[in-house]
Amino acid sequence: QGAWPGGGDGARAGVSRSGDQTWAGMPTGSGLRRSLSEAPTPVLFPAASRSHDGFGHENWDHQLKLAVAWNRVDIARSEIFTDERPWKPSELHPMMTAALIANKPEFVKLFLENGVQLTEFGTCDTLLYLYENLEPCCLFRYKLQKVLAEEPERPAPRLRMHHVAQVLRELLGDFSQPLYPRPRSSDQPRLLLPAPNLKFHVQGVSLRSLYKRSPRHVAFTMDPVRDLLLWAIVQNRRELAEIIWAQSQDCIAAALACSKILKQLSREEEDTDSLEEMLALADEYEQRAIGVFTECYRKDEERAQKLLVRVSEAWGKTTCLQLALEAKDMKFVSHGGVQAFLTKVWWGQLSVDNGLWRVVLCMLAFPLLATGLVSFRCPPGCGVRGLRTFLPERHPRWGVLFLSRVSLLLATVVNFLFGFFPAAFCSPGLGPVTCNDGDHSRSPSWRCPLLGPRKCSGRGGWIPGGGTCQPGVRSGSGPPLAAAPPAREHTWVWTDPPLWVSLGPEQIAEVTQRGRRPGPWGHRQGPWRCRVAFPSTCPLPPDAGVNFNLDQCSPNGTDPYKPKCPESDSARQEPAFPEWLTVLLLCLYLLFTNILLLNLLIAMFNYTFQQVQERTDQIWKFQRHGLIEEYEGRPPAPPPFILLNHLHLCLQRVVLKNPSSERHKPFKSKLEKNEEAALLSWEMYLKENYLQDQQSQQKQRPEQKIQDTSEKVDTMVDLLEMARLKQSGSVEQRLASLEEQVAQMARALHWVVRALRDSGFGSEEGVPTLAPQQASEGQDPELDDGQRVEDPGDAYHVNARHLLYPNSPVLRFPVPNEKVPWETEFLIYDPPFYSADRKDKDLVDPVGDTWEPLSRISFNAVEGHLDRRSFHGAYALRDGFPLNPMGRTGLRGRGDLVCFGPNHTLQPVITRWKRNQDGAICRKSIKKMLEVLVVKCSLSEHWALPGGSREPGETLPRKLKQVLRHEFWASFENLLRQGAEVYKGYVDDPRNTDNAWIETVAVSIHFADQSDLELKRLNSHLCSRDPGLSIRWQLVDRRIPLYANHKAILRKAAALFGAYY
Repeated sequence: QGAWPGGGDGARAGVSRSGDQTWAGMPTGSGLRRSLSEAPTPVLFPAASRSHDGFGHENWDHQLKLAVAWNRVDIARSEIFTDERPWKPSELHPMMTAALIANKPEFVKLFLENGVQLTEFGTCDTLLYLYENLEPCCLFRYKLQKVLAEEPERPAPRLRMHHVAQVLRELLGDFSQPLYPRPRSSDQPRLLLPAPNLKFHVQGVSLRSLYKRSPRHVAFTMDPVRDLLLWAIVQNRRELAEIIWAQSQDCIAAALACSKILKQLSREEEDTDSLEEMLALADEYEQRAIGVFTECYRKDEERAQKLLVRVSEAWGKTTCLQLALEAKDMKFVSHGGVQAFLTKVWWGQLSVDNGLWRVVLCMLAFPLLATGLVSFRCPPGCGVRGLRTFLPERHPRWGVLFLSRVSLLLATVVNFLFGFFPAAFCSPGLGPVTCNDGDHSRSPSWRCPLLGPRKCSGRGGWIPGGGTCQPGVRSGSGPPLAAAPPAREHTWVWTDPPLWVSLGPEQIAEVTQRGRRPGPWGHRQGPWRCRVAFPSTCPLPPDAGVNFNLDQCSPNGTDPYKPKCPESDSARQEPAFPEWLTVLLLCLYLLFTNILLLNLLIAMFNYTFQQVQERTDQIWKFQRHGLIEEYEGRPPAPPPFILLNHLHLCLQRVVLKNPSSERHKPFKSKLEKNEEAALLSWEMYLKENYLQDQQSQQKQRPEQKIQDTSEKVDTMVDLLEMARLKQSGSVEQRLASLEEQVAQMARALHWVVRALRDSGFGSEEGVPTLAPQQASEGQDPELDDGQRVEDPGDAYHVNARHLLYPNSPVLRFPVPNEKVPWETEFLIYDPPFYSADRKDKDLVDPVGDTWEPLSRISFNAVEGHLDRRSFHGAYALRDGFPLNPMGRTGLRGRGDLVCFGPNHTLQPVITRWKRNQDGAICRKSIKKMLEVLVVKCSLSEHWALPGGSREPGETLPRKLKQVLRHEFWASFENLLRQGAEVYKGYVDDPRNTDNAWIETVAVSIHFADQSDLELKRLNSHLCSRDPGLSIRWQLVDRRIPLYANHKAILRKAAALFGAYY
């Protein structure tokens, strides 16, 4: 009973049924793991798989608790929240609390869809209970315990909402007022729960008792949705907070407050993962605030700006703008709508459409104000004008990139002109400009005038576009470029990063080493400092000629002291490749290399530049508010003219006794209630639009499309599997029908053979015999149908084999299906013996596990007023005990029944037509609908027909006598004699044993006319002498919760009248 809340027969029946089904064939391996994962479905929710099961189907509350405990929202949605069971919102409040504490957002969505209102749910008791059950590792719980420890109340202070408000104000900031006021000393708390060491059990009754002992469900706060949102945010529960935020009213302020709280909590969080989750969730709520404000600003700029400065009573009398500033939500503050509002405050009464030159001109000549040169802001009633962007973009990014690439290309072209026109650039007049000697570079006269303020940063000629001075460079076969005098220091090679990439390490090494040995042009190359721009040889000394000499190089590259000669024409002693082709190929190569490398660098640094620029814009836009606020707070007149303003205020307050109105505050506005309600309704409407847009964008994402496709495929697979099972079921039904027809034909042939033999047309030798039936022929097929629905392969009793016997700790011996018949050998069968002690000991058979006390009983006969005959014929005896005609049950003895053998009962089925207010008979699926009289005991979880066992010699059952007055008994006996017999036979009851079982007679009593006198007398004489016994007229339906096989009897009664079932 600890594992199954509520205890009772229903829970034990669920356990016994599970054990009975899985004992015969227990899966192993992967099948066992799959069975364990799917175990809650048939065990906890028998209504989902057994349409004719009476156990647990009625206790909807109990099933919902189990669904929440197992997190089976699919079963709850399909089997519990149906049209047959309407739920009141107040009935779902305990389970809503359980889902919130257990962090099960899918159930929270389900409860909200089924009528739960957060404004009614968020009561004081509920909030206190939720804060008492915070997660143990929650930082807010630690802060709350710290506040409780500082309370002067001893020894154990009780948690109250003002303690929560104290911690929330610490997180939000001192600029806000406490969300929950401190109670007065006369106020008494309605819920007294100690703060530490609270445990929560989903199946317990603590939640239900919480709601029972709080008769006043009046929300003590202004916004219960806000309170639940704060409870979810302080625990960093993303999905729950998202669901609750969607229900909130002041959504922009709520999102900004959540961002502030999360950022404040992240500063004290020690866990790195939790810290990252908090910061990510804070950014998410900032984006939600931006999204909703963007929707509002698009629709109406004036209203959107009112939302920024509206004083929110629900969030400590603060504003959205102040919350954003305190939370340092720079993205929100840098929004165009917020900046437009700040610009509007900065301009004051002037219109923001005025040009700056107009304002400056009017400042210099103030009479121009009368000419209308500048315009003032229009009052609210004269029309709506949009606010332009306060700062246009100064330099478009594409223009900068375009100019830089064009300038680079032009610089490259000019650079190559050095090679073709060296005289023009290295003339004596331009020598100090284009060819700068390294030794003279230290002198001020050797600066590069074309570089402006920049010095020539090296030794050598200046190349336009390169930004440096470098020596001339000679191509492998081209003309000498601008030359420079030799240096007297070691060799240095300097280049830009694109040049290092284009050269490669081997060529760079070759360039650095070539200055130490003579070149192929027959001149000495000293230790030059080379600043090269192209992959070529080092520059030649100024006295070097241009004559090609084969003696200075190695044709095959075998001489390690000489460079390898280029391919040359031996006849003319010149290089084989023409000079113009070498220069052209080199130019094309360098052009493409530089362009590709620069594109790569631009792509690498473009994102960084963009992020830096955006961050810079956010920072100065965020700081702009402080400047405007300081400017707005200053007095209008500067000293010494401010003395006139002070004098005016003094005269107005002291002399005229007319205190001035409160100064206008542009950053805080208190609205009227009607205006505020309309504004918040408009905000909620646009919030819904924003959420719908977000959902549509989410559906368009590739990941979501893949997930939706996967779900559709799973659904199709399930449908195909269901279709296959239905087809196999129809095949099994057809096979069963064929087997039945074959058995009937065999019996008919047997009857023909017997008739012919009795007539003397044959001998008895060689007469074929029929095979024995595996199931008893006396059992009603209608009653077997309920069992076949429960288990298609089970043709025997099921309820009589539950492992746990009702109202006792006795366990049955497990009996698989194939071992039920007594004809089947079962060597290990050793059932326990159990006979319960009853108060009416004179009316029950003797107790004992031996046959001596039973030797005086006459079985299969009428013994006085007690009929021990069975409706199925004579039953067998073994060791003096009668045997159950339906087979083994796993328990010997009398059990909880009155006598050994058959225990006869009477089940009156009292029905009438269901009628509407006009008196017309209600119909469903063209068939009329019935109502049946049922009763329920306080200790039982199931409704039942008003019948049962009878006293010896009595006609009416004892249960029926408890609900009918004594003066109506005789009339009801007449009704029983006039009624139609619906069923007579064995009942599959959980109290049956191997030696005692229940057989019943079901009689239908139907009142076809609502004006029937007997029906009126019956209704007038219905009473319950037992306060624990309930009576009602129940609509007949296949899903009504009835005890044992009463539903099969009721189905036969409905079929008798052609009614709906």
